[in-house]
Amino acid sequence: METNEQSKHATISIVAEKAGVSTTTVSRYLNEKYEYMSLKTRKRIKEVIEQLNYRPSNIARGLKSKKTNLLGVVVADIENPFSSMMMKGVNDVCKQRNYHMLILNTDNSQINEEEGILSLIDHNVDALLINPTGYSSSIYTELKESKVPVVLMDRQIEHFLFDSVTSNNYDVTYQATAYLIKNNYSRIFFVSENINSISTRSIRKKAVEDALSEKKLDKEHCMLFIDKDNPLDIKEKLMKIKRLYQNEKLALFAVNGQVLLLLLQMLHELHWSIPDEIGIYGYDDWGWGELIQPGITVIQQDPYEMGKKAAELLIDRLEGKRLGAPELFELPANLMIRGSTE
Repeated sequence: METNEQSKHATISIVAEKAGVSTTTVSRYLNEKYEYMSLKTRKRIKEVIEQLNYRPSNIARGLKSKKTNLLGVVVADIENPFSSMMMKGVNDVCKQRNYHMLILNTDNSQINEEEGILSLIDHNVDALLINPTGYSSSIYTELKESKVPVVLMDRQIEHFLFDSVTSNNYDVTYQATAYLIKNNYSRIFFVSENINSISTRSIRKKAVEDALSEKKLDKEHCMLFIDKDNPLDIKEKLMKIKRLYQNEKLALFAVNGQVLLLLLQMLHELHWSIPDEIGIYGYDDWGWGELIQPGITVIQQDPYEMGKKAAELLIDRLEGKRLGAPELFELPANLMIRGSTE
């Protein structure tokens, strides 16, 4: 293996294994805590680090014994009202249990996420609440190995390493789509930004596809991917599907509240009647869905409870009240049927 590859893939656990010591011992060495550590052990760890060209992360360096009662909160998109409500839930639990929080927004960027996590570790947070971008990153493995308490909110990551709190995305999306099919919608389009590695988007997409397959409807041409910053392109795509499927009963499923609101704006500008010309439903309305005539069918989540539950789990882990393997908690979302899917 080339030196640069060694540096890229070496982790604190690999150093510990090759040196024949625990990860805690390596962490103590990195933090220059040499008490009760023999010169022979120090020399061996030093040799392995040099051999692997290992560059210790700030996670390992930031491990400490002094409690700060400070939680780091990493949010993928702070502009999303869903995130604001989730943060309120986190904050209320923090106040009840005498903790404070530092919030960092990543703008759905993997680089921002990694740098943000390291920055929060540098600020001596006791634990981390993360609303992940979804991208696969070795930083999560490092967090797990370093035993930093972590709970994930709303979204999940590829490997199941930490407690996660989310909605019952698959079940409720399947239920909503099955309702539209029962209501004689023969062509349902899943509308989303690029899915990338965002678990909520991929799970909801799968639920729509499965519901269509169950009733032997076309799932191969039911995807409509959009760029929120390009409304002209969105309008052109909407006009195209209406032209192609003019003899079918059409509906749009918005992957989240921001996309739902954007689609409603596009339909308004196109002067399309809901539901006479096209049906529409999706996730989240934050109170405005019932105000828009004829009322918008939505899947309503509870981001406040999601934030509360995640914070409670994290603090329980931190205080030793919660032990054992990580678990997935799916909070029930509610299907609110209104006139937009008649």
